[in-house]
Amino acid sequence: MKILGHRLCLLSLFVMCVLFVTACQSAPSDGAEAEVDTDIPYVADINTSDIRQQVTAVESDMWRVELHSAETAERLSEMIATVQYGGGIVETESEFVAGHGNVFLLLGLTIEKIGAGRASFSWNDAHVIDSDGNIFYRHPNDTFLAHLSIPRMRGTDIVFGNESGYVCFEIPAGADGLLFVADEGNIIIEVRP
Repeated sequence: MKILGHRLCLLSLFVMCVLFVTACQSAPSDGAEAEVDTDIPYVADINTSDIRQQVTAVESDMWRVELHSAETAERLSEMIATVQYGGGIVETESEFVAGHGNVFLLLGLTIEKIGAGRASFSWNDAHVIDSDGNIFYRHPNDTFLAHLSIPRMRGTDIVFGNESGYVCFEIPAGADGLLFVADEGNIIIEVRP
């Protein structure tokens, strides 16, 4: 009796697997296959061929800061495709919009501690400044970058090693002459979005 129960269980499992594979293969399709690339975020309003990749590195006694890229957008969004049970694909959009008259400024940075000592890299001391002298600090809640699959640099102080990722600022749409300033003014990098 016990062996018969095991065989029925295995037979049921096999039938369920066959039905699942059949359902996935026979799911309705419009002829185009959906491709989901989780490594590259979809950033609306930005033509990726227009993104200026700039690699600028500046060092102070304690820190090395490298700016990999700079880009601006009025809104950031990502389309997320989720495969449901039965093979259907549901797309949802996450979207974040800058305040009226502003744009998001995304900086791709690597920050490395190269000096010895107890100094820490604090985001309270790092900012972007425009040609009019206006100072813009890191967006107070740029954790939304993680919801867009954009690798976000953590917001806590950097004490040792190195950190890489994106940092978000919100600046006026017409701001120009942008500079990233850090480490009490010892690090100044021109930003060309």
